[in-house]
Amino acid sequence: MNETEVIALCRTSIVTLVMVSGPILVIMMVVGTVISIFQAVTQISEQTLAMVPKVLLVFGLSILLMPFMLGKLTDFFEHEVADRIVAIGVGATENGGAPFTPGTGISPAAAPTAAAAGG
Repeated sequence: MNETEVIALCRTSIVTLVMVSGPILVIMMVVGTVISIFQAVTQISEQTLAMVPKVLLVFGLSILLMPFMLGKLTDFFEHEVADRIVAIGVGATENGGAPFTPGTGISPAAAPTAAAAGG
């Protein structure tokens, strides 16, 4: 695994992290802003007024968005992690094997053996 592959894997990991956690964080930011405005207008400085709705909302959104989040994480694992594990198993970059192309979902061919080469 060279430097370019590590950078690509880190970039893909960060993008997946943002895609999975982004919706919940954006909605929580909006709800937090609305609650803060309500507290400022009414001059109520109760901490539980801000905390309880947020906790309930995170719980509800986690259940509601679980299929989406699981799908994104499954795609990431299948196209990035699992392909790299398969490539290691078949020796994709050594012994004349096919070069590994992450994110394609295609496993590289096995390395040729001496018997197959006619020797």
